[in-house]
Amino acid sequence: MSLSGATGRRFRPERKASRPTPSLGSVAANAAIADGLAKTGEYSIFGLTRAGEPPVSRERRASFALILFAIATVVAVLYSLERYSYRRLLGQEVSLGQLVPSELVFTYLWALLTPLVMWMGRRFPVWAALHAGEGRHALRNWIAQLIAVVSFVVLHVAMFTVASLLLAGGATAIPATRLFTGYLASWFTLDAIVYCMLLAVYHALVYYRVSQDRALRASQLEAKLAQAQLQVLRMQLQPHFLFNTLHTISALMHKDVKRADSMIAALSDLLRMSLRSVGVQEVELREEIDFLQRYLEIMSLRFGDRLTIALDIDEQVLDARVPTLVLQPLVENALRHGFGDGMRAGQVRVTVAPDGDMLRCEVVDNGRGFPVSGGAGEGVGISNTRARLRHLYGERFSLELMANPGGGARVSLAIPYHSLERTAAD
Repeated sequence: MSLSGATGRRFRPERKASRPTPSLGSVAANAAIADGLAKTGEYSIFGLTRAGEPPVSRERRASFALILFAIATVVAVLYSLERYSYRRLLGQEVSLGQLVPSELVFTYLWALLTPLVMWMGRRFPVWAALHAGEGRHALRNWIAQLIAVVSFVVLHVAMFTVASLLLAGGATAIPATRLFTGYLASWFTLDAIVYCMLLAVYHALVYYRVSQDRALRASQLEAKLAQAQLQVLRMQLQPHFLFNTLHTISALMHKDVKRADSMIAALSDLLRMSLRSVGVQEVELREEIDFLQRYLEIMSLRFGDRLTIALDIDEQVLDARVPTLVLQPLVENALRHGFGDGMRAGQVRVTVAPDGDMLRCEVVDNGRGFPVSGGAGEGVGISNTRARLRHLYGERFSLELMANPGGGARVSLAIPYHSLERTAAD
C-alpha cells in the first residue's frame, strides 16, 4: 500500500505534544453550593457571612452601608414631602426643615437595625422550605419572630425617643416616658410592617440566591453527565478498533508470521498514542492525522501494494480542533466495507479542507460501495462517531454516507471549524 499526500510525497505532519482541551463540563469547586445552603442556612447576604466562606471584605460592607443609607435618605425625603403637602392642604404652617430631620432619624435608625433583622431572618427562618431540617422548628421560628417584631419596635421607638430629645437639646415640655409611650402607640403598626418588609426582602434574596445556585449545580451536573457519556462512547470505540486490528493480526498469523509480528509492534505504538489523549475530547488536526497514519501503517502490512491511500490535507487547517479518533473510524469503514476481502485493489482518498466556518473531511474509496437494496448501513465505528459528534456539537454537524458517482463510497463529515488561533482572532 502506498501512502501519499496531495503532491505524491509522504505526508508527515509536524508532531506536537497533546494538549488537552477544556472539558465540556468541568465541575467547579462550588458545585455543591445548593446543598451547602440547604444544610447550613448560612448566607452572605447583606454583609452576613455564610458558613465556610471567607469574611466579607470591608469594601463590600461599606458599599452595603452606603446603599442602605441612600435608600433610607430617599424614603425620608419622600415621606417628608408627603407630610409637608398634606399639612399645607390642611392650612397648617410647616417647613421641610422641621420634617426632614425627624424623618431622617426615623429611617436611619431602621437602617442601623437592618443587619440585626437579617440576622434574625437567618437564625430563625420562617420560610422552612429554604432550609432543610428547619421544618420541625417552624413553630419555634414563628414564635421567635413574633417576639422579635415587638422587641424591634420597642427598641426602634426607644432609640427614636432618645434621638429626638438630643435633637431638641432636652428642652421639651413632655416627659420622656410619655413621649416614648406616645411614639409607641402611634408607630407600633408602622414599625411592625417595616420589620416584616425587611424580613420578606431578606427571604426573597435568599430564595433568589438558592434558585441561582441550584440552577448552576444542575447545569454543572448536566455538563458532567455529557462528559461522562462522551467518555463512555470513546471507551466503546477504542475496544472496537482494537478488536478489529487484533482480528486482522490473527488472520495474518497463519500466512506471514513476520508481518503479523510487525503489526503487533505497530499496534503497541498506536495504543501508546491513544493513551496519551485519555480524557481529551478534542486535539489538533495534525495529531489526528499522525494517529491516522500510524493506523494506515498497520493496514499497509495487511494489504501491501494492493491499496493506495492519498491524504489531501489543507495545511492551513492543521491547527484546527477536531474530536479524537474521528478520522480513523471513517477510514476503517472504507477499508472494511470497501475492501473487506483483502483481495480487491483500490484507492482511498482522505480530504480535509475549510468550508466557510465549517471543517469538511471526506473519505472516498473505489471499493464495493453500499448495497443497492440496504443503502448505506452504519457499523459500530460510524454510529459511535455520530453519537460523539452530537454530544459535542448538538445539531451543528453533518455526517453523510453516500454512493460515489465514480463507483465506491463517500463519507462526508462537516464540523465547526475552530482553533486556538482562530478563536483568539475572533
